Amino acid sequence: MKILLVEDDADDRAIFTEVLGKLNMPIDLAHAVDSGELFEYLDKNPDINLIFQDINMPVKNGKQCLKDLKSNERYQHIPVIIYTGSGRETDINEAYEGGAHYYIIKPFAPVNLKESMKKVFSVDWTTTQPFPLKDDFLINMTFT
Repeated sequence: MKILLVEDDADDRAIFTEVLGKLNMPIDLAHAVDSGELFEYLDKNPDINLIFQDINMPVKNGKQCLKDLKSNERYQHIPVIIYTGSGRETDINEAYEGGAHYYIIKPFAPVNLKESMKKVFSVDWTTTQPFPLKDDFLINMTFT
């Protein structure tokens, strides 16, 4: 499975990469730090199965990137999971309405991120997936 993480914070990228490695899954993970790198990478690698993307990024924020992805015929089929520190209800609603598949609030402990990832990867992202119900959209294991 090919995954692209769009995250400008180096520490968050490192934690994400470390936790993903602990899942013992065949994952090819690439990184982009902003919208420019996101679309440049997709142009060269159209076979991405899943995008994890932050909201608070330089150049274009994640909500605008989501809108750009979902309005582009080349990329609209790629599932997007918002991976952010923002728990604002408006951000969650905009991501859901914008076509994201899940919204993960970055947990404070790597063990909680691992549990969040287990939920995400209980889905086979190599096949077309329906959008979740709103009640199942938010993954918030920040304090569990």
